[in-house]
Amino acid sequence: MNYNTYDCIDAGTENCPCYLALTGDCLICSRLQGKDCCDCNWRGVCIYNEFVQGNRKVNNPRAEFEAKILEKKFYLDDLVIFVLDVGKGFAIKASHPGSYVFLRGRESSHFYDLPISVMHADVEKGTIHVAVKIIALKTKALLEESERFILRGVYRNGIQGVSALRPSRTKGQKILLIAKGIGVAPAILTANALRRQNKVDFVLDTEKISTELIHDYLEGKYKIGDVKEEINCSDELGTIKYLTLNNEEDQKDLLRLLKKENYDCVSVLASDYFVDTIGALVRKTLPEAKFANSNNFRICCGEGICGACSFVNDAGETIRMCKCQRKE
Repeated sequence: MNYNTYDCIDAGTENCPCYLALTGDCLICSRLQGKDCCDCNWRGVCIYNEFVQGNRKVNNPRAEFEAKILEKKFYLDDLVIFVLDVGKGFAIKASHPGSYVFLRGRESSHFYDLPISVMHADVEKGTIHVAVKIIALKTKALLEESERFILRGVYRNGIQGVSALRPSRTKGQKILLIAKGIGVAPAILTANALRRQNKVDFVLDTEKISTELIHDYLEGKYKIGDVKEEINCSDELGTIKYLTLNNEEDQKDLLRLLKKENYDCVSVLASDYFVDTIGALVRKTLPEAKFANSNNFRICCGEGICGACSFVNDAGETIRMCKCQRKE
């Protein structure tokens, strides 16, 4: 693995060492990759030592459990929100930007496991809210479940560049979240995690999403800015602007916004096309700003095992994007 390019999102957490340590495929530790010397450049607790001291077992593997469905609400014919009872401890873990879980119905096989971004985590109630866009077999199967889901998680790698959005490291910053469609879900979770100590604004493209959902989850927290007016934010409330991201005039509005506000971090939570096009605009306009984007690779297991999310880089190394986090 290219240590200068990627980190492992699970390295040094309660889920490390993971299954990859058992097969000599650890993404960080050179000893667990079969080398005779340590050249991992890892600055945390020694992963190899943890593995040996832990009797060469996976540490705290993510287990499946049944999560009760407390509420199911349709916002569109093909957009539904599930509120799930997961307990306070799980809700705390799920409250961080980039969090996602795997869901399936109780009668479905493991082939139906579906990664879903956490949209809202209510720590006091011990619940999480997830938004599901009904598209094909897996999402349709979730609708057939009325009482409980089989849930596995929490997983952390839903956003690339997430280090710029971690609450423990991000204070007093100006942040812009640009979201389209179901990308609104991780954007809402990110905003809720950061808005108390940062100024967080939204640019939203509501194609295939419901403005009622935005009203329900952001009401009272943000001001609605007119699309054609200059943004005007208070210290207490960020601003939501509705733009069409593939509209040339609206892109000019976005450009003016970027220049005026000079954000410290911009996150694009949308399809790869908009990550590339809007990302290029952001990097050109604000070259010093940190950049984060939705992880749109085809995540299937979340553990780096199946290879569905993998690609081979120019150095011939296999990069597992369910666990790999690019270095900034």
